[in-house]
Amino acid sequence: MPRYFFDLVDDKKIYDKKGVSLPNERAARQFAITFARELMETKPELMGESWRTWSVQVCNGKFDRILKIPFTKAVAASTAVPSKTPVDDV
Repeated sequence: MPRYFFDLVDDKKIYDKKGVSLPNERAARQFAITFARELMETKPELMGESWRTWSVQVCNGKFDRILKIPFTKAVAASTAVPSKTPVDDV
C-alpha cells in the first residue's frame, strides 16, 4: 500500500514524519479531511483563531504534493450529507 504524509501548512509547516499507509488517493483525501476536522475539535488551541488559514498538505511517498485540503473545506465536508457513489456499493 502506498504511504501518504499529512503536513500542516500555514505561514509555517509542521511535517508528518511517519506517514500513513492507505490504499489510494481517495482514502488519503478522506483521511486528510478527518484529520483536520478532529484536530480542530480536539486541539483548537494548536490552531489558534487563524485555523481558517491552515491546510493539510498530502504528499505521496516521493514527497510530491498531491492534495491540499484547507481546513475550511474540512469543516464544509463534515456538515455535508455523504452521497452514495457506485464505488460504495462494492
